[in-house]
Amino acid sequence: MPDVSVQRLFNENRDKLDLVWLAGRQGYQRSAPVGSLTDSRAGLIAHLNLTHPHRFQVLGQMEINYLLGLDGASLQRALDNILSQDLAAIIIADGSLLPESLYNACEQQGMPAIGSSVSSATVINLLRHYLEQELAEEITLHGVFMVILEVGVLITGDSAVGKSELALELITRGHGLVADDAVEFYRISPETLQGRCPPMLRDFLEVRGLGLLNIRSIFGETAVRPRKNLKLIVHLERPPGGDLGALDRLPGNNKTQNILGLDIPKVTLPVAVGRNLAVLVEAATRNFILSQRGIDSTLQFIERQQQFMAQDKFLPGVELDD
Repeated sequence: MPDVSVQRLFNENRDKLDLVWLAGRQGYQRSAPVGSLTDSRAGLIAHLNLTHPHRFQVLGQMEINYLLGLDGASLQRALDNILSQDLAAIIIADGSLLPESLYNACEQQGMPAIGSSVSSATVINLLRHYLEQELAEEITLHGVFMVILEVGVLITGDSAVGKSELALELITRGHGLVADDAVEFYRISPETLQGRCPPMLRDFLEVRGLGLLNIRSIFGETAVRPRKNLKLIVHLERPPGGDLGALDRLPGNNKTQNILGLDIPKVTLPVAVGRNLAVLVEAATRNFILSQRGIDSTLQFIERQQQFMAQDKFLPGVELDD
């Protein structure tokens, strides 16, 4: 995903926010880089802040009045703080006039100044949402992204392990498809990864032997979703030699996979003949939902076992069969 230039922000929000150029148009290529959401040096967008600058500084009538009330030396210090190295543009909201001193500074330094007739709070709210979507860190992963019981689940595994066939069965059971084969993930907030489908692949699922299926046309509008936050990864894996007996029967629920700096819970499901993977994925999702409520089935069983052992339930003189 490309950086957001001031010209691009202006073009894509001009009608919605009634934007006009006021000064510094020669700096139209100044931009906020991808990753700005997690950059500690500068905030993204907010009202004028002289101590912790933002990529986009918004000045309403109150901020304009503050600048107009400063004397020469104080005003110059304020302008130096406003026109920081990380600043991409200044937005004058509330239909306010751009002060002459700020106009001259923007023209000299090629700093874009954009005007808007709408309120400063509205400008901040709308542009923050826009920038969070456009500047999120991005990664493309191989797999099938599904919405199962309203939980975003990424199904991964080696090629030909059965991911698409599993997704098709889950769709027939009422769950939704977000993306097949290639899934774009964006870190839209410090704790949130959102998955989307590349425009080229939208609505389609490839199944060996059937080719490309248009899921929206076959199953209806509710069978596809435009986006969903990633909460769980289910990895399909063929056990060595096909022997399920060699696997750990109590693997625990603490496995994770790091994606864009966030640890996402991960469950590994062995693939073998006769296993109903759709039921297992649904069960894994339900178990994840329980874990979010503080309920750990494995831990509950271990605690029950320890209680029985501590209470010495076995009767004296009674031998147990092997």
